[in-house]
Amino acid sequence: MKDNETELKELKLMTCEETAELLRVKVDTIYSWLHYNQLPSNIYRKLGKKPTFIYSQVKEWFLNGAELKKRNGKD
Repeated sequence: MKDNETELKELKLMTCEETAELLRVKVDTIYSWLHYNQLPSNIYRKLGKKPTFIYSQVKEWFLNGAELKKRNGKD
């Protein structure tokens, strides 16, 4: 069984730019989805102010339909 440190080292992490490229959307779209809390919280973590995406979670979300949550009403 792997320990947490080993699991963390094996995670593929991505920036907003890399995630946008993977999903074939504009980086601004990623930031918009983040701003309106439309992405599932399990696909990214905030490290400081920068969101870091977890490749395996993004892939799973995409393959399962890439459903976005409704906008939360921020302006």
